[in-house]
Amino acid sequence: MDSIKEALNSTGRSVKSGWARLRGEEPEPEDEGLIASLKADQEDFCQAISLTRTQRFYGFVICFVSGVGLSILGIILLTVIAIVPFAVCYSIGTILSLCSSMFLFGPWYQFKNMFKPTRLIATIVMIIFIALTLVAAIVWHSILLCALFAVCQFLACGWYCLSYIPFARALVQKCAGSCIDCEA
Repeated sequence: MDSIKEALNSTGRSVKSGWARLRGEEPEPEDEGLIASLKADQEDFCQAISLTRTQRFYGFVICFVSGVGLSILGIILLTVIAIVPFAVCYSIGTILSLCSSMFLFGPWYQFKNMFKPTRLIATIVMIIFIALTLVAAIVWHSILLCALFAVCQFLACGWYCLSYIPFARALVQKCAGSCIDCEA
């Protein structure tokens, strides 16, 4: 009998709190589900591995330089018409370059910032072009499409990186707009 009363009380409390949240009287819990588990895993990871500021900087530089190096190696491989190694090296290089900032700010901060509204579209477009570059090389075996998607991947990555600099996107849009007006 006590368990039935507890279940009814618990249900009543959850219904009342849900109704209060709908009316805006009670704040939503900050983290639930997958996001909460990702954050908990990241906190556990960061507690297990703590890096000094110098080590974080070295990790950033090594990861970024490795990413740029792989991207350059991919471009060199494209000149000898090795399309699959190009796509793999170039895409992994882009991902490594982007992940390098995880050393500076932490993986949770990087993940959270990638999907903020200001850079959500840029993140999705960049991920799509990374995937399309790999698909064009591995599945379709199309050098032209692979190169086109790699250029789009580069532009999307640049647009994503510009989102971290205040007013950079607006400046680029204004410059591009003035260049187009000059040619017309």
